[in-house]
Amino acid sequence: MLAMRVAGLCLMGWVLTASGSVAGTPEFAPAFSRGLAVDQQQRLERAEIVDADTGAELRLRSKADGAILASLAWMDLEVRKAVQPKGDFHVRIAGRQDLVVIIRTGDRLRVTRGGQTAVVLLTQVDEDGLDQAQQVLAGSRAVRMFRGLQRRLTAESRESAPGVPLENLDTLLALLQGEQGAIDRRAPKREFAASRVTRASCGAERTCYSEYEIETVAAWGDFSNCCDDVKWLPGMQELCAFGWLLRAESAWFHFIGCSSIPLRGE
Repeated sequence: MLAMRVAGLCLMGWVLTASGSVAGTPEFAPAFSRGLAVDQQQRLERAEIVDADTGAELRLRSKADGAILASLAWMDLEVRKAVQPKGDFHVRIAGRQDLVVIIRTGDRLRVTRGGQTAVVLLTQVDEDGLDQAQQVLAGSRAVRMFRGLQRRLTAESRESAPGVPLENLDTLLALLQGEQGAIDRRAPKREFAASRVTRASCGAERTCYSEYEIETVAAWGDFSNCCDDVKWLPGMQELCAFGWLLRAESAWFHFIGCSSIPLRGE
């Protein structure tokens, strides 16, 4: 029934959006919406950028082991995040004589600072692990410097190829530091969410970017549903958030690998 409904709407020049409402197909969409999608794609395809407001330098590099390295440098702050094809990552945040290392291996997240280590499970409720991680990160000058800078970066920088994994890192730190509503600001823009979710059903050609769009919007929809389903259960909303974060980063990694962004080796 849903397939018939989509087909009928496509014949009339309309499609279903991620929310189930009706919107025009890309061919009939307002020009500003098409222009926004092009602009977003161009931002995401920038492998190197100097932030216009802060002067911070963001770069994306490829590593010999197949990982993609996103880095940020500003004053004495250095942030490096190496993401592996299977989703594991290694983060190093150094600044103001402080160092934080965060490593994801499978369903475990290890947070280390000043000789202290906390392990958080990502696929089950782990309030003890979250409490320990919050204690390890408490008072971190490097994290405070990074997160303060992240808020000051322009949209162009945050939405660039190296900016997306760093934005994901900021969201992860917010979750680890107990900021319950931090993930809400990562909701897809309305124009973004309504653009290409059912595009393939109407015969439009899929691209690396449209695949990224579709997966990102779908991941947000699943996250929202997850939160609604478990809103009365302690610790479960963080679990929903971790699931969304890992899925969003996977979508980013596959976009980088699919696209033709020229990456220099480290």
